[in-house]
Amino acid sequence: MLTAVLGSMTSSWLYKDSIDTVDFTREGIDIHEGREAVILQSIRVGKAITEEVDFISENANVNHLLELFRDTRNSFYFPVVNHKGLMVGVVSMQDVKTILHSEEDRVCHLVGDICTRDVIMLTPDTNLHEALRLFDIKGIDEIPVVESLDKPWVLGMLKRQDVIAAYNHEMLRRGIDERAESIRLVCSLK
Repeated sequence: MLTAVLGSMTSSWLYKDSIDTVDFTREGIDIHEGREAVILQSIRVGKAITEEVDFISENANVNHLLELFRDTRNSFYFPVVNHKGLMVGVVSMQDVKTILHSEEDRVCHLVGDICTRDVIMLTPDTNLHEALRLFDIKGIDEIPVVESLDKPWVLGMLKRQDVIAAYNHEMLRRGIDERAESIRLVCSLK
């Protein structure tokens, strides 16, 4: 019995996965973090994004951007695209506020001059656990989702509320599936 205990302790010290959990780790799911993290790791960004997104050209003037902010109620960040349609940055109201009160500056400045160019982007294959981690690190509420990092065609925006809604939906689905499975098991035993 002592040999079995020492063997188990040594193997857990060398390798945290057991024979039962190694397949999850190979798929990139860390079950040691808890149920919430496992669920978020199992959902991809592509399932949760808001695809209806307004974007703006880097060659548009700031007055055009202000009209976009006025007409859009639920977005605070807009992807900025170049003439090829690839994302080159993100613009927010924070970027505009320094020139907001000068009509001359609003007409003269282009969106490409004031946008943030060094932005984080997600792809549809990124999991929601990673996305939520980036939300927390950067302190933002929206992250652009692009086709791929080397060809950043804008597919949509991932909002923090989208992550929460996808998590809640998955929890509900899993709860219903577990309940249905237990009912089937009880019925099959009768």
